[in-house]
Amino acid sequence: MSGIITLVIALILLVAAVYNLISYIRDRRSASLPSKKPSAESS
Repeated sequence: MSGIITLVIALILLVAAVYNLISYIRDRRSASLPSKKPSAESS
């Protein structure tokens, strides 16, 4: 039982870390590239 809970917590932390990494990379890319096109800002 405790092993399943530990696995779920580890999975949640992994998903949170990946989500933070993706959002960080998207912020870096949008900041480095001059986004003058409205299609780039909407996507």
